[in-house]
Amino acid sequence: MKFYFLLLLFYACTNSLFAQNVKTFWKLLDKGEYIKIEKKIQKEKDSETESAVLQSNLGLYFFHVPKVSDLDSAYYYFQSADTLWSDASEGEKNTWAKSYVTEDSIKNWIKEVEKAGFDHSLEEMTEQSFAAYIQKFPHALHIPRAIELRDSLGFENAKKEHSYNAYEVFVRTYPEAKQAKEAQHQYELLVYHSKTKDADEKVLAQFLLEHPENKYRNKVEGQLYAIRTENRSKSDYEQFIRDYPNSVYADSAISHLWYFSTSKDSLLVNYPSWSEKDYYQSLIKENDRLFPVCRENEVVFIKGNGEVDLEGEFVEASKDYNCHGTAGAYFEVTKERGTGWVDRKGKEVVACQYDEIVSLEEGLVSVKKNGKYGIYALNEGEWMPTIYDQVLRVSNRLFGVRKKARWGVISLEGEIKFPVEAGQLIHISDNMVLVMKKGRWASYRESDIFENNISTTDSTFKFEGYKLLKDQWYALSEEGKWSIYSPNGKRWSKGAAFDEIRDTADEQGWLVRKDTLWQLINYDMEVKIDSMIQPVLVKGKGVISKWNDQWVAYQWNGNKISEHDADTLSFINQELDLLIEKEKQHWVKFQSGKSLSLQKYSDWNITHIRKDSLNPAFLSVKSKRNKRYALLNENGSQIMTPQFSKLNIYKEGVVTAKYGTLEYLYALNGKKIYNEGYASIQYDDGVFHLKSKGKYGLYVPDSSFKIPPMFDQPLERTHLKKEGEQLWMGKKAGKYGLLTLSNAKTTKLYYEKMKPINNGLAFVWEDEKWKLLDVVNNTIALECDSYELFALSDDQFWIRYVKKNKFGIYTSSFGDVIFPEFEAVENMGDSESPLFMGMQYIHQAKLNILLYMDLRGKVVFQSILKENQYRKIKCE
Repeated sequence: MKFYFLLLLFYACTNSLFAQNVKTFWKLLDKGEYIKIEKKIQKEKDSETESAVLQSNLGLYFFHVPKVSDLDSAYYYFQSADTLWSDASEGEKNTWAKSYVTEDSIKNWIKEVEKAGFDHSLEEMTEQSFAAYIQKFPHALHIPRAIELRDSLGFENAKKEHSYNAYEVFVRTYPEAKQAKEAQHQYELLVYHSKTKDADEKVLAQFLLEHPENKYRNKVEGQLYAIRTENRSKSDYEQFIRDYPNSVYADSAISHLWYFSTSKDSLLVNYPSWSEKDYYQSLIKENDRLFPVCRENEVVFIKGNGEVDLEGEFVEASKDYNCHGTAGAYFEVTKERGTGWVDRKGKEVVACQYDEIVSLEEGLVSVKKNGKYGIYALNEGEWMPTIYDQVLRVSNRLFGVRKKARWGVISLEGEIKFPVEAGQLIHISDNMVLVMKKGRWASYRESDIFENNISTTDSTFKFEGYKLLKDQWYALSEEGKWSIYSPNGKRWSKGAAFDEIRDTADEQGWLVRKDTLWQLINYDMEVKIDSMIQPVLVKGKGVISKWNDQWVAYQWNGNKISEHDADTLSFINQELDLLIEKEKQHWVKFQSGKSLSLQKYSDWNITHIRKDSLNPAFLSVKSKRNKRYALLNENGSQIMTPQFSKLNIYKEGVVTAKYGTLEYLYALNGKKIYNEGYASIQYDDGVFHLKSKGKYGLYVPDSSFKIPPMFDQPLERTHLKKEGEQLWMGKKAGKYGLLTLSNAKTTKLYYEKMKPINNGLAFVWEDEKWKLLDVVNNTIALECDSYELFALSDDQFWIRYVKKNKFGIYTSSFGDVIFPEFEAVENMGDSESPLFMGMQYIHQAKLNILLYMDLRGKVVFQSILKENQYRKIKCE
């Protein structure tokens, strides 16, 4: 009741009341005579108006009187007094000042109340007390310190609970706190550990949806990436890129696909936003042949123009590059710590820490270290440590491994999927593996091995043998019978089992035998040719077999050509003509369907001559009666009677026949082309060399052009031309020269030896030396003691020549470009990128001077090497 009355009192009192009766008020207050105070308040209530004096004194009352002390009320009245003062007139302010209430006194009391509140919060020293103080006194001078203490105590409370909820509340409640960053870190860390520990793919994916800004997002993506790509299949990586295109691991997935792809250009097209696209695109464009050279004690690679293109503290490079450089995408190099692979920009795609590297397939290599092997994925690292005596790729997630004489299968994580106890391991495809144990075989699907769904008991190994067929198909033998299996391990022959299976040379299928009968079947197990005995496969033709005492000829598509009651049947030439033999009598069945008896003949040769759309056959046959040859058409009509000791038919429609001691040229109608006879007629790629009395002439059927025998040896066709006419090399009276067919009879020949080359040039031997003759201009381009000719292209070449025991180079494009002053000259490049290296050895200093020169002979790089340096790049 006392508090109630005091409150009424001070709400009712005015400035005049306090000015006139302040002593009476305090006396009444001290005596506790609250009734009298109330009466006085009621008496003055209606006559007084609100003032800053009244509000200030109310504030003082609630601030100073212990029994009714209330900082909230005191602060309220002091704030009200401050507001009234701000809105008052000068007259009111002068009046209030007489009661000792001024702007300064009001603000001082406000500060006193704020300080008292802060001191009270310090006594409690709790997060809640400082939070309440900040809320009640938002403008106090102590607010910065209160905020600092509130945040510190709040963070300590969160640390005590140490849950992601506690840290999340702290960050949400005090986002501006200096501990907010650490709290956010702890929140993200705890929520990451809490929600992703031992999590599966679904949980990790949900985490990324719920916490897209979590600082450990990359780690979660990494976990998800590892799970999604566990099988190392192409589709795994493609699907991860599709589902998480903005992940940092999407770039890793694209990189993996790039290194394992054989079509790298298309991959760049498929992923245009790949962050490393420019880098890898530039790698594809860089296809110049590079050459290892020694610079000081390091090996660097130069282009054909001498520019250093690749360097990187290489101690040496693969010896395979020393003779002709390399145009490969990766370079095998050795650094101080070991051998590895680098790309064309020097990036290590296989770390330089191994003794040996062997490519397994695109993107995957076998690495050897300290005598043991492992598996390494380019640009990724070791998929399998180097601890095995031998490794065999089964798939991108399974590998066959050998320890001593036993094989097993392990995963990339090192889990043993098949005990290391097998005698042999045969990799059929990415889907199938054959395993031998105790002399018997079992087949396993790759997925079953990986998922541990296999049995390794002895009873599983039930097959006596295996046979590899084309295109990753295979056959297994069980109880003496063979079955066909597809590359994915499916038993393809189903209920059928065979006594024998053979691959075919031309068709997609097999030749299979049951008992004594053979069939030709395709990959769909459809029978193309049924019921065959003693089948003979003829590449490019078909199949010949026996059935019901008949020989039958088939085309590969199963179409029957014909069948015959014969002792033997065979394809006779490049066409589908058949030779039939019965009781030592022969017939020929032409592809046109016509048949011809060969009973009168003991030898024959069939030639088809294409005429427009027709392809008639002509036969050279030897008569049994007089042992002479005749010319027949496919109807059996004699075009030339059997009077020749030799008769040949040529595709140009020319027949050569020997009568007596001479050979003659005939047309297919049996008429002589020329009446002259020759000691011999030799066919040479469309022309005929005519020999008579030790001399040679020439007949050209296409033009009916003939040169009578006048040369010491057959004319030799060259690639040279003069005034558009082809040149031939001939020898007459012991001298060589070049001639055209039109002037062959009158051309004079001068040289002891001649070797035509190209581009209007020919080497001739004259004055005890070789001279390079410019045929068109009849000038000498080069003189040397000996030479070697090397082609650069169809019409370009270079010549390494020797003059006074020194080597030089002549090129068809630029002439004598390297003068003969080197002990050795080699082309380090290829036909497209020649780079000549000239070497001079200084014996006294044991130094090798090497000059690298381009096709024009310009020195583009040079080095002076000691013996140990030279060995690094020496071509052996």
